[in-house]
Amino acid sequence: MSESCREVLVRNCSMEEVVQKIQEGCPLWKVRGVNKWYQRHFKVDIDNMCLVGESKKWWSPGGGVGSEGAENAVPLVEITEIREGWKTDTFNKVSSHTEKLKEKGGGGAADEPVLEENKCFSVIHGQGGRDVLDLVASTEEERDAWVTGLSHLVQSVKALHEEKQYDVWLRKQFEEADKDNNGSLNFNECCALLKQLNIKMDKIHAKKLFNQANTSKQKRDGEQVLEVEEFVAFYHALLKMPEIEKLYKKYCSEKTGLMSADQLCAFLHKEQGLTDYDHSQATKLMNEFEISNLKDQGYMTQDGFYHILLSDMFDVFNCNHQNEIHQDMTQPLSSYFIDSSHNTYLTGHQLAGESSVEGYISALKRGCRLLELDLWDGDDGEPIIYHGHTLTSKITLADVLRDGIKLYAFEASPYPVILSIENHLSLEQQRTMVKLMKDILGDMLATDPVPDDITTLPSPEALKNKVIIRAKKPKGSEVEDDDEDDDDQDSIDYIDSDDGAAQSKKDFFTPHLLTLYRSFKSSKRRKQSSTKKRRMSQPQKAHKPLAPELRQIVNVLEGKKFLNFQDAFETYKCVNTPSIGETKAKGLFESYPDDFLKFTEGHVTKVYPLGTRTDSSNLKPYPFWSVGCQIVALNMQTEDKANFYNDALFKSNANCGYVLKPDILLKKEPYSPSELSEKYTKVIRVTILSGQHLPNSAKKGDIVDPYVQVKVRGHPLDKQKQRTKVVKNNGFNPVWNETLELRIKVPHVSLIYFSLRDESSLARDPVLALCCIPFNSLTTGYRFVHLTDLGGKSLAPSALFVHISISDN
Repeated sequence: MSESCREVLVRNCSMEEVVQKIQEGCPLWKVRGVNKWYQRHFKVDIDNMCLVGESKKWWSPGGGVGSEGAENAVPLVEITEIREGWKTDTFNKVSSHTEKLKEKGGGGAADEPVLEENKCFSVIHGQGGRDVLDLVASTEEERDAWVTGLSHLVQSVKALHEEKQYDVWLRKQFEEADKDNNGSLNFNECCALLKQLNIKMDKIHAKKLFNQANTSKQKRDGEQVLEVEEFVAFYHALLKMPEIEKLYKKYCSEKTGLMSADQLCAFLHKEQGLTDYDHSQATKLMNEFEISNLKDQGYMTQDGFYHILLSDMFDVFNCNHQNEIHQDMTQPLSSYFIDSSHNTYLTGHQLAGESSVEGYISALKRGCRLLELDLWDGDDGEPIIYHGHTLTSKITLADVLRDGIKLYAFEASPYPVILSIENHLSLEQQRTMVKLMKDILGDMLATDPVPDDITTLPSPEALKNKVIIRAKKPKGSEVEDDDEDDDDQDSIDYIDSDDGAAQSKKDFFTPHLLTLYRSFKSSKRRKQSSTKKRRMSQPQKAHKPLAPELRQIVNVLEGKKFLNFQDAFETYKCVNTPSIGETKAKGLFESYPDDFLKFTEGHVTKVYPLGTRTDSSNLKPYPFWSVGCQIVALNMQTEDKANFYNDALFKSNANCGYVLKPDILLKKEPYSPSELSEKYTKVIRVTILSGQHLPNSAKKGDIVDPYVQVKVRGHPLDKQKQRTKVVKNNGFNPVWNETLELRIKVPHVSLIYFSLRDESSLARDPVLALCCIPFNSLTTGYRFVHLTDLGGKSLAPSALFVHISISDN
């Protein structure tokens, strides 16, 4: 790592001693389970920006994986949180086990430390914060040093300017290529690295730029070599894009080859549609992005112009929408799409996966506002959460409330969190549940009753920092059994693909899971048969008793069984919210789209996935959004298109978990989803100009043959896709310069979906990278499409350079 980056990490003088201490490291206990304790030496490797742990035989190198798993080398940039005390699933289990041993007069193993909360901390890391490293220090002071030092370093790394991060990435590539650690690379080594980075160039041109970059004229074994800073300059020289050069020359001075603030203003007005930008704002932009001293004279170079275009300001996804809550948050709850999870506690499979508090924490940190609590009687008199009648593990409600919801409910967003209760509890444990909620959540819990004559739901603004309990609460003293499905769902669709591809049970399941699935389905059929017989023999269906204490805390959103739209229009109050299974919801959407839209104008409606999606796959959310459905519950632990679309939608209001529905879904403008007119039609013209630093194909492992596909998803009649030609053998700087035209009838419920693919003759063309933008957040003019993988992880510096225009015809 360069000295400048090292200084950024430890710039705070008061931190130097702490950082030095954790750089030297010390023994810590790594806890992986009740009887799984390992003492290892941990330290921070600042050169490689990693927390590393000593395995039995060796120190894992920076960025590598040790013999005991990825936790042996955790990049600082991937650490999302440092937690003090017992606030993870593992610590909760171990502390509970320790307490039981104490009650019996026993103790832990002689070689294990005494488990004390003030000596424990956890490192949360990985994509979405899904990985956990639980550690125990020898003393509280030692624990505090680790927590303070690591927190400082993690924040410092994330605070680096985007350009610095880009250069840090380049330096890392350089250091990994420098096999003999002599701090330099010769021309052949540089070319090998460039090929690794998906860059294929004419060697004569590359040699010329190499010689220009070698300002120190250093040699090794008679050959010229580049040091790391020179390599960064060499790489940036290769980065020049003809399209941007042409654009720059169009607006800069012919005489000086430089751009003034007024010329930058002209570009912003004519090409980007930013007509409100004036001379002073353009000057501010130049000062921020121009590196040379020419900015002091009021000029900007082509490099400065390039970095302006690469900035968030010119992201194809409106950066203000991503960074600011810009929508009106004072409308009724029914006026918003709500970021929602299904079986939030699960981290994997629906039949045999792990239940975890981390599921709730991860969902909340990404902005999710509706969480599901599947509650059952616990053996110790306290409610537990798990997927009933399956082999999923169990967690306690108390742990979820204390370590998950209380601490993280409003970390990502101040707007209300909805706890959707599936109540399988006895009366006694219902009372225990309510007591736990009141004791742990305190003032966060919304307990004020709503008026009997309420006609409009309160707004997200009015319910800021409140936790709402959603559960069934019919008239009388009893409630319907919450484990009864609203509709029978026997069909299976394991793959959420746009072309409707499906996979059979036999192909998907392992023999063990197939047996488990058949047992599960057999049990479900017996139960459904028993329920039918009971219905036929009884004049009224049996109900489960509802504790008065639970009734008191269910107010803003009351679950109510959905029969049909006619019944709902006649009997539902605004607080009544149905849960409709995927199969029934799809039928309603296809047969009665206008009634579906009319109903969701005033009632929060939830659609949940097929019970047979045991692999935790998801339904497509956008058809239901197109008729105003507020809650489309997704298995958030699954990296798939459904979650990718969901993340794109909610990113459009700064990931606060609530997105205001467009006027056509709120009765503010005439609209019928079954009778589309040309009134709202828009034509989007997307010119795919070029790409840069495209990722390699995992299947081919070679220079890619890329092409770009652009899709529209939203109203079913707007489903379409177009693609560019293939550019052969170029993942570094492919040029397409090809315009794709998309005619969209209902743009305000549409998502624009870019996918970068690699042409393959051997198999289906693999997807290399993605980007998805709601139509209302799509920006026009010259823009960069910053690419990610399916899980939303940035693939920077991979990007597409495009021009977007939108017209009425």
